[in-house]
Amino acid sequence: MELYESDKTVKNLKEILNKSESNILHYLKDFEEKELVERDKELYTLTSKGYFIIRHIVKLISNWSAINSNLDFWDDHLYSDLPLDFILNMELWDNAEVVANDNLDYNKPSHVYSELISESKFIKVLLPVLSTYHLDALLTSLEENGGTLDLITSNILLKNIYASEFHDRFFKLKGKGRIRVRTTKRGSRLNKFLTCTENFSSLYLIYDNGIYDDSVMILNQDEFDVNKLNKLFDNYKKTLQPQ
Repeated sequence: MELYESDKTVKNLKEILNKSESNILHYLKDFEEKELVERDKELYTLTSKGYFIIRHIVKLISNWSAINSNLDFWDDHLYSDLPLDFILNMELWDNAEVVANDNLDYNKPSHVYSELISESKFIKVLLPVLSTYHLDALLTSLEENGGTLDLITSNILLKNIYASEFHDRFFKLKGKGRIRVRTTKRGSRLNKFLTCTENFSSLYLIYDNGIYDDSVMILNQDEFDVNKLNKLFDNYKKTLQPQ
């Protein structure tokens, strides 16, 4: 990992790692034999193979740290069904906060979500359930802000929306090109309510027993993370068929 940061001599590594020179040389020789590092005179550097491997180790550590920073949220819910790109970039939730119901506001996550959505114009949603509160907040935002919604959902849920009280509002916005729908592949499990906008990203999950949990969400408003999560959403959307 020190060589991932920059090329170094044995002397540099000895000072940083506080290990004996013979110990460091032993491992450097082993890494050279495995073609993970190479030497130019006294300077050691990662090979392309070594760089590739350590980069993935760094990402693993970052993902692990992000999960540990909000362990109660991740531990109580199923998140293995997130798209692979999201699983591989869990570090993007490291700056997130958990918003949960409390004694002062029994529906706090939904209220915070509604307020943030009302200030958003470009909305992307992975929707697993027909939540009247959240769907109303989404449609109201589109109507008042002139925004767009990229919606990924299941065929069954889409039929439920068509048959619901939101039918007219939904079809009016869809007809104007303000709602673009893609559906997940048949048999795919849709167990997460993910929202990405220009202002924030949020995630609701389900319990291990399969029940949708709207009592807590994880919320990220860090600009860099939000931009990256939007790109991950766009990449996932391209794998699905438009409706």
